[in-house]
Amino acid sequence: MKRSQLLGRTLREAPLVPDPWTELALRAAFIRLVDHQVITLPLGERAVARLMDMLGSILSPAQKVRMGPGLVDEGWTEFLQGEIQSYRQLPIMLFTQRMVKSIEPAQGLARPPWRNALQWLRMCISGEDLQNYQDQWMKNVEALWHELGLAPSSTEWRPSEFGWSYVHEKGPDEMLSCLSCSYIGSSVAAQFRRQPNVDEDLLEMTPVSTPGADTIQALAEMLSIPEEKTLKAVFLSGDDEQLVLIVIRGDLDVSMPKISALTGSHALRPASEEGIRSGRAEPGFASPIGLDVMPSLDERGILVIGDLSIEHGVNFVAGANKPGFHISGVNYPRDFSVTLIADVALAKEGDSCLACGEALAATRGIYLGGWKKLPASIQYTSEEGLDRSHAGLGTLSIEPILSALLAEHKDEQGMIWPVRIAPFDVYLVDLNCPQEAEQVVQDLESVDLSVLHDDRKASPGVKFTDADLIGLPVRLTVSRRSLDQGGVECTLRGKNTLQIIPFEGIGEAILAVITSVM
Repeated sequence: MKRSQLLGRTLREAPLVPDPWTELALRAAFIRLVDHQVITLPLGERAVARLMDMLGSILSPAQKVRMGPGLVDEGWTEFLQGEIQSYRQLPIMLFTQRMVKSIEPAQGLARPPWRNALQWLRMCISGEDLQNYQDQWMKNVEALWHELGLAPSSTEWRPSEFGWSYVHEKGPDEMLSCLSCSYIGSSVAAQFRRQPNVDEDLLEMTPVSTPGADTIQALAEMLSIPEEKTLKAVFLSGDDEQLVLIVIRGDLDVSMPKISALTGSHALRPASEEGIRSGRAEPGFASPIGLDVMPSLDERGILVIGDLSIEHGVNFVAGANKPGFHISGVNYPRDFSVTLIADVALAKEGDSCLACGEALAATRGIYLGGWKKLPASIQYTSEEGLDRSHAGLGTLSIEPILSALLAEHKDEQGMIWPVRIAPFDVYLVDLNCPQEAEQVVQDLESVDLSVLHDDRKASPGVKFTDADLIGLPVRLTVSRRSLDQGGVECTLRGKNTLQIIPFEGIGEAILAVITSVM
């Protein structure tokens, strides 16, 4: 490819962006940003294509399907329900390349509004088979990180969804990490250790007049108690208007992704005051005390989810479901019941790590992808009658991985591409030797090496600067001086060594050089 014909000019200064990898991608003419959308230029497109080919190499025998854009796990089980009828069709392995929508706000190259993703779906009869495949898939991806020169951290990204994050202070994703045991979780999924039970005698429930104290903060101030001695009631409702009540210690907040993972619903929203009153609760003064609590998921009533924190405290103050009143001395399970007990609290910096007890620290990073078990399954016929499948989905996100590569493999001059995913193998600097340079291109292409031939009418300084900025593995320079010395100057990107490669047989010689650094 001739540089003079390549779309995209390098920039000496990039527009103001929030992170260094987006800046480098802009300067090196890999991308452009238009209204927060990422436009991938030819250099970037070649890198993306090679990256996708490499990541796709972990495929075990799989049938490829084409799926339209959407959310990460959207659409899979819906269309398979009409295709899988019998256990004889299982297990099945499917693969697709698709555009995936970000549910978080767009932020540069690491989190565009839409991103390229590779997805692997495994559907099988047994949970053991699914777990075995997941373990092998994760192991294969770990090997690819090593080949790419990346060492991302194992991350709990969403509840029951594990993958990898490239930790970086400029990353778009908020995370909490333990410096003692290396646990990392996203800010919405991280688990933490609740404080142990307080050693005090259980008190009897007593009504307390609390006019105007319709928030946890106001209640704690009125009664001169810490917020952790209160119980917070959070009412949600879905499209079916089913009331869901979250009961949690007053100093904690609810993690909506944890609630969604637990209930299988992503449509939950704050319930209206009318909806809360329909369940015989009082907004601002609510609790599960005296309500019609659903005893189990297959019975009628209000679905009440208790956070683990309600088991780690005694003598709480909770709402009386009466305007202007609360009740002191409330204890679980003596005084109220719940449908489920689960971890639904939002962790924060300083909370204790669930694994080792040390304090969690706030950090940031780029989530690259991972594996999740799909909550929905399909029904099929088996030898015993009707049964339900087990399904899991592996996803690798291309733009975030590209961002991590740009952050990891660079120096002050620009990018240093790993050989297997570089847009081109060779950057050829032509210093007024067009015929000899063209012969070098032909020799390199004859051994299947790709060449970016800088044939522009520009100064040597501009060409060398662009070669370093774009960062291809090998830079060759054809000049009168190199020809007088018997060949072509060869340097490896990121190395200070320079050697003269004889003009004859240069294709095979450079192929050997590149093979040696792969």
